[in-house]
Amino acid sequence: MQEEQNVNNEELRQFGFQSAINSQSNPESIFGYLNKVYDKFLETQKLDEQSIKNRIFKLKEEIVFEKNKKNELQAEITTQQANKKDKEEDIKDLELEKVAIKNGEGEIGDNASFIIGAFITLFLTLYLFVFYSSSGYSVFYGIKQKSLGFLNSNVFADALGKGPGVFAVIILFPIIFLGLGFLIHNALEENKKLEKEGKSKKFTVIASLIFITLIADAFIGYKISEGVHNNNFSEGKTNELWHFSMVFSDINFYLVLILGFVVYVIWGFLLNYVLSHPYLKTESEKTKYLIELINEKLVENRNDLNAIIAKIAKAESDCLSCDTRIQQKGKDILGYETGDVPVNVSALKGNISEFMGGWQYCTYGNFTSEEALQLNNDAIKAQENWLEQKMNQINSEN
Repeated sequence: MQEEQNVNNEELRQFGFQSAINSQSNPESIFGYLNKVYDKFLETQKLDEQSIKNRIFKLKEEIVFEKNKKNELQAEITTQQANKKDKEEDIKDLELEKVAIKNGEGEIGDNASFIIGAFITLFLTLYLFVFYSSSGYSVFYGIKQKSLGFLNSNVFADALGKGPGVFAVIILFPIIFLGLGFLIHNALEENKKLEKEGKSKKFTVIASLIFITLIADAFIGYKISEGVHNNNFSEGKTNELWHFSMVFSDINFYLVLILGFVVYVIWGFLLNYVLSHPYLKTESEKTKYLIELINEKLVENRNDLNAIIAKIAKAESDCLSCDTRIQQKGKDILGYETGDVPVNVSALKGNISEFMGGWQYCTYGNFTSEEALQLNNDAIKAQENWLEQKMNQINSEN
């Protein structure tokens, strides 16, 4: 079959070459030669009875396939139209919610969670203040006998007894850790802004602040463990002098880290939750904040809606294409059954292309480059006009 096709192509190229010689590559004569190519093409398209039956059977299978595909597309359209309606309702609800917020009727969020979070944060702040006051006093001024060091119920009285300066130091020492926690809050807020802008979050500052606090708590824990051990040594409870490695087996060291550092980290994130909650914003800030949230949802929903509409449009277009193909294949079947064999347009264009290849080759060989280029351009235009007229004729006959 392939060898036969190659022979036909070669014959068409030779016919094109000879036609150009006979007409001196005159573009006006190409209509007549293309009509001969068309006649020869129709001769090759004739099929025997069995081939016609096979072609009809194949076309019927293709029609069944196209109908199944159309049914699937129609089901897809129905589904997407339902999705479109739901998405439009969501957008409408969001628009109404935005209007309500502008009129002062919007909700600001989960107030119960905020109240609980604020309550816990307040008491953790007081706890950390007492904890770091007690531990700071123990680090700077020593640990009293029979005291754990990091929890001293008389820390403020003891500090005041040593003078106003000591009292001021003990009062101000916890502020260092509370300030570090506030800086963590600011760093978390910056990350939220970066996320909204589509940029990468930065955790260097947060990690550095937490690491500084860990080192400070570890130092406090070490000094307290050492002080408690020295007190026990003075009381005769132990005969071993303090050395560095003891800290890793001393429960006081780990208690300082758990009751100090771990609680501090929890407090830092709770502080961020409370301070960033819309409940603490002014009325205008609340409105702006809530509208921003709704606008983000609206953009997302509208993008989804546009995607749904595009899917519906494509499915509807594909349905029309299926109808066109089904109709055309039905006409082809009717043509085969009545003896009016439909024209294979792609094969016809292939034959014309082979003919024009021979024509152009001959023209380039018998004229100067400029003359050949002009003649071939005119021949191509004439060939395109002929093909357009022929296609119109074929379509009108079908």
